[in-house]
Amino acid sequence: MGYTVKQIAQLAGVTLRTLRYYDKIGLLTPSTRTEAGYRIYSLEDVEKLQQILFFRELDFPLSRILEILDNPA
Repeated sequence: MGYTVKQIAQLAGVTLRTLRYYDKIGLLTPSTRTEAGYRIYSLEDVEKLQQILFFRELDFPLSRILEILDNPA
């Protein structure tokens, strides 16, 4: 099952703009896109967003979060 940008934004309590920005910087890229170009997020993407939001709560900068998620210890 996939989630649209609007659905994942509502689930996570973030803005559409935030999700688009995370996609732009490569922090949270949607699993697929429809033929029309709409972003579709998977359950794994939702879990990754939860991790990102956890680190944001701890005031980690996005650049550091990207490093952590790209290179887990």
